Amino acid sequence: MKLNKKVIFLIVFLLMQFIWSQQESYYSFYQYNMNVVNPAFAGAQDGDIATLIDRNQWVGVEGAPRTLALSYSTPRDKNIGLGVSIVSDKVFIEQQTFAYVDVSYKLQVEEKTTVFLGLKTGGNFYKSDALGLKPYSDTPDPTQISISSFNPNIGIGAYAKRDNHWFSFSIPRLFNNKRSDDLAVTAKDRPPVYIAGGSEFPVYEDFTVKPSLMLRKVKGLPLSVDITSFVSYLNKYDLGISFRTKAAFSIMSVINVYEGFHIGYAYEAPTANRLSEMRVKIHEIMLRFNIDSIKKSKSVSESTEE
Repeated sequence: MKLNKKVIFLIVFLLMQFIWSQQESYYSFYQYNMNVVNPAFAGAQDGDIATLIDRNQWVGVEGAPRTLALSYSTPRDKNIGLGVSIVSDKVFIEQQTFAYVDVSYKLQVEEKTTVFLGLKTGGNFYKSDALGLKPYSDTPDPTQISISSFNPNIGIGAYAKRDNHWFSFSIPRLFNNKRSDDLAVTAKDRPPVYIAGGSEFPVYEDFTVKPSLMLRKVKGLPLSVDITSFVSYLNKYDLGISFRTKAAFSIMSVINVYEGFHIGYAYEAPTANRLSEMRVKIHEIMLRFNIDSIKKSKSVSESTEE
């Protein structure tokens, strides 16, 4: 079914609002990809862990936002953790690629309390191409140009865990960068602040409840809050729901397909009036590999067969 011109104009208008407000991507599976926003998570989990998230928003709309996020972390000797995170975020005529290296240091504060401090270094490759946009008149528009730039940045973070509880604080970008100095009106990347926490509670034999909370604040924008909870069976099958204030509602599932290999899917529906009326769809797929666990499981299987 083809969209009429009024609907297309409305979609483009909303996309431009979205470009202004979303400086960093949201994720339904944020708790599985935390070192993208907090370098202290690098090496904080057991084993070498790689996570890939593919987030498709407003499916069926040309130029709709799409995010690919890849992260890897590994614990090293002398309480050091290392990580890499790469995020490709494309919205309409804009494309950003965030590439960072993470380093963390582990502190054993008490017998059951561990604190990780992290540093993130890297930058943002920014590109926009307005040359393909159709102008409303034949008069040349000086702002209709192609922009390409690299903005270096650093970030900091802290992560604490005790038993089945955890807390996170991070500022993944400390510097306020302009995307272009060539235009009179330019977009800025303001430093975001993330605060998050979560717990795990056994409720009945093989069932566990996993609530978590994520707060994100950027200067000039309203506070964003994600409230999420999973119910897990045997720590292999997780079903969860999430609510983002004034934005969206998500239904999620995660399956431990193989020891150390998880697959997750999330369906997200906007709750904001302008978007919910358009019935746009958001899909998110997550693949997570604990490389050490996969190797150990494979070794045990081979030994059993012999």
